[in-house]
Amino acid sequence: MKITKVEALHFRLPVVREIADGTQDCLLVQVHTDTGITGLGEIVSCSYVARAVIEAPRSAPFRHGLGKIVEGMSAGKIDLATQAMIDGSIWYGPGGVVRHAMSGIDMALWDIRGKISDQPVRNLLSQTAVDRVPCYASVLWPNRPEEIAVSAESFLEQGYKSVKYGWGPMGPDAALDESLVASAREALGTEIDLMVDAGRVWDVETAHSRIEQLKKYNLCWLEEPLNPYDIKGYKELSANSPIPIASGEMLTLQKDLKQLIIQGKVSVVQPDLGRIGGFSVAQEIGLLAQETGSWTVPHAFGTGVLLAASAQWAATRQKPLTEFTRASSPLAQELVLHDITFKDGMLTLSNAPGMGVTLNNHIAEKYRVS
Repeated sequence: MKITKVEALHFRLPVVREIADGTQDCLLVQVHTDTGITGLGEIVSCSYVARAVIEAPRSAPFRHGLGKIVEGMSAGKIDLATQAMIDGSIWYGPGGVVRHAMSGIDMALWDIRGKISDQPVRNLLSQTAVDRVPCYASVLWPNRPEEIAVSAESFLEQGYKSVKYGWGPMGPDAALDESLVASAREALGTEIDLMVDAGRVWDVETAHSRIEQLKKYNLCWLEEPLNPYDIKGYKELSANSPIPIASGEMLTLQKDLKQLIIQGKVSVVQPDLGRIGGFSVAQEIGLLAQETGSWTVPHAFGTGVLLAASAQWAATRQKPLTEFTRASSPLAQELVLHDITFKDGMLTLSNAPGMGVTLNNHIAEKYRVS
């Protein structure tokens, strides 16, 4: 089975606000084969730049577009396709947007492999994969603490057992930060796991101060309090924080994630399958985290493709958990059709082959960037 085309599918809302919501502008990739079987993947990056990386023509050595590199290759030989993309883009890779774009292609090839095998991807990744995965509702902080109760009450009514708030106004004002967290804890009650995403806003000293303020609210984890490349800072924070520290969503190369896990010693590592190289690299990161005792929880703030990929991979972990974005964007909630169902804090995965996802053509046509 040969790859005949790699198609970049760019979707964007008419109005994109400068807030930490990546579901306003999304890039999917569809890999076509000579048998008619296709696979979908998602790229978490700057959509315009990543699209160019996919669509660029062949050029001088080591600077080809990824689509042209893999055209004509076997869709079943994912390792060979991965190495070809690394070798063929080394002049402008291997990290950053190149690795992000590779992630979508890898994901799509695993989707195809599952369809060929008539198996869900999770069963190809692990013989002990589960069918039900705990998830946490993930949203941005509202502008004011008094607005939190509305979403919190809705999450409780829907049956969520874990909720994460992040970004928004958090960061510069210690009193506001505590008020946000206190309001969330009060609205959710003491039985619900509460995670907080600080949004990479503090230095080590400030992070220590905030942790002292927030430790009484019994947080499940504090996410990205520091710049993700501040390995020394993460090591110091992880060694002294009574709140588990999480990070990793922004990192791309394995060496950087390895540093975060081994040297930074974070309790929770959060690889994004749309950035690190897809399922293939996620498997390697998961093994490393397992050996060191870190908890792997995929970052998944995107469309239904990234949700499906992350849930399939989380289903293979010793302690499954995945992010479940509750962003209101139609690209997050309607662009992709799937059979994943939610009830009582759990995502139940179907046995559909591959990732079990297809495009909602009506929504795709409405928001596609030509």
